[in-house]
Amino acid sequence: MLKGKIKSYNPQNAFGFITQDSGEDDLFFFKNAFPEDQYGTIQIGKPVEYVVVQGQKGPQAAKAHVTED
Repeated sequence: MLKGKIKSYNPQNAFGFITQDSGEDDLFFFKNAFPEDQYGTIQIGKPVEYVVVQGQKGPQAAKAHVTED
């Protein structure tokens, strides 16, 4: 699992971006990359773990979850 922090999140459109701890480009995510019981915890600055998959428009996060600070 890779690590990063939520950089931005648009709950109305259900997507956002993760700043990767590795320093690579920010990574796109859809809300459904997270478990449904974590939807309320998707907030800017929260640490996350995830894997990278190839989406229709490029790399994106999958199997993501919010971790403890």
